[in-house]
Amino acid sequence: MFYIFNHHGHFAEKMSVEPPILPQGYFYLEDADDLGEYLFSDGKTVQAATTPPPSESHIIQDGKWVLPTEREAAILEESKAEKIISLNAAAQAFIDRAAGIDKIPGFEVQTWVIQASEAKAWAANKSAPTPILDQIAASRGVPATVLKEAALKKTIAYEQLTASITGQRQALQSKIESAKTKSALDKIKIEFKLPEAV
Repeated sequence: MFYIFNHHGHFAEKMSVEPPILPQGYFYLEDADDLGEYLFSDGKTVQAATTPPPSESHIIQDGKWVLPTEREAAILEESKAEKIISLNAAAQAFIDRAAGIDKIPGFEVQTWVIQASEAKAWAANKSAPTPILDQIAASRGVPATVLKEAALKKTIAYEQLTASITGQRQALQSKIESAKTKSALDKIKIEFKLPEAV
């Protein structure tokens, strides 16, 4: 029986005939049939374990999966990078839900910066031009002053929200980057809370 292994030395599949072509980095060894389901090879021999490998970086020694010392640091860094990606996605999703961004079209969200700028200018000077807010108010059929007051309130609330979540996200990222072990990294919970003012 021919056993095919990937570039990590982990078992991929077996064939009854010699494999004609293999993906780059793959290799095969011929051995007895029914060696087991969880196999590893160093390119010279085939070794078996009774449990699946915890990661692609584990190898089999004395029938058990072990992680080579030289791979521990690399795996920790890879896990940190993956957790930061998850952290960023969670932070963005939290903002989208809390601010209602997930309930309105993208083109409208793109006007928020302009609306915020006009609302702040109006708050500082009631004579400041606010063409976008005026048009929105007219199209909605509401008094422009009422809309500007609402836009100003939402602007302040959104800025407080994003500032708070930004700080929380940065604090979590610092914890992730400072983790010394995979176990410590796994214990870091990704969660956010609303600022009291919102």
